[in-house]
Parts: sequence; structure tokens; C-alpha cells
Amino acid sequence: MMYKARQLFPFLIAALLITGCVNASEEVVFPTLNNEQPSNKVVAIYRGDSITNGEFQEFLAVQGFLNPDAPVNDSSYRKDALYQLIVEKYVGEKAMDTDWVNQQSEQLWNEIESSYSQKIREKAYEELGITEASVKKHIKAHYQSKQFFRDKVSEEDVNNYFDKEEYSVEFKTVEEAKEPILQKLVQKAINSYIQDELKRQVKRVEVS
Repeated sequence: MMYKARQLFPFLIAALLITGCVNASEEVVFPTLNNEQPSNKVVAIYRGDSITNGEFQEFLAVQGFLNPDAPVNDSSYRKDALYQLIVEKYVGEKAMDTDWVNQQSEQLWNEIESSYSQKIREKAYEELGITEASVKKHIKAHYQSKQFFRDKVSEEDVNNYFDKEEYSVEFKTVEEAKEPILQKLVQKAINSYIQDELKRQVKRVEVS
């Protein structure tokens, strides 16, 4: 199935999740990244700061680790992934290390350890050219960027969304619906930020 660019944002922003649970003895085929450019090549410039091909390739490799089916060599996927990397790098750094960020990061890592045996993880690191530390770094940056936008959601926003989307059908109270509503509002905010902010300010985007 051909990848369509609009499919990327929900995948990367909603959560970095492994596709299903993997048996420890099961063979996992991780993608091979096409990379013909030097690591120091500048692939994007945002507010005068350069993003190198080396940074971008690491980000793609982590996506391939978290989801072996991700079309990491598709040009449309790569272009959108580059914007997501910029969000994590420049928005995520503005967020503090909160209990929520640490809890979400730890929870996802626990899911990874449950899904991928140590043997599978080590195989992935070798094939993708990454380390456990780089995976954890990007997981944390992902949740830090989400935290930045979560902090901007008010109680009024949550209440209005609860009424608008008729969450009362599924949830009895706003409090019960708060987390799924926050997730939707945060994803919407990040999508808008990419479309309205990044795509105007990123001066150069070069992905193969």
C-alpha cells in the first residue's frame, strides 16, 4: 500500500507504538534505510539552526525500530518525519521533565521490553545503527513535545470538547474523558503547528 503523507502525523504524534506484541522467538525484519548522503549534510534549516542528515537518519532508524512496517524510505514519509523531528528538537526542549513525561516514557519502554526480547533489540540496534540510549532519547523528546502542547490546553477547552464531541455517550464525567480529549487536542495543536509554523519557517527541506 502506498504511503500517503497525511497518514504520518497521527502515527508519529498520537504515540510511538510497536505494532503488536512479538514473541521472543519470532523473527522481526527491521527496515534498511536508504542513505546516500553524508551525515553532516544539512537537510533543513529552522530559525537559522541546521538539522543534519545524521540527526535525521537516527530519527528514521528509531521509527523503524518502533514500527518495522514504517515506510522509512518513502519520500513523503521522510519529508513529514523531518518536520516531526524539528517539533521534537525545538518544541520538546521547551518542556520541563514532568512526572507525566517520565511516566509515559517509562511505560512505553516497558512495552518495548515486553514486545521485543533482548536478542531482538540488540539485532535491531546493530541493523539500524542506533543504541538503546538513542531510542530512549527520542521517546522522551516525543513526550516532552506533547507536554508542551498539553500545558496550553485549559479546563475550558476540555469541557467544550466534551460537549461538542458528545463524549458523555462513552464517559459519564468530563474527568473520565479528560485524557482522551487531551490526546486529541494535543494532536490537533501539533498538526496545526507543523502546518502554520514550521512549513513557513523551515527554509530548506532536502530528503532523498
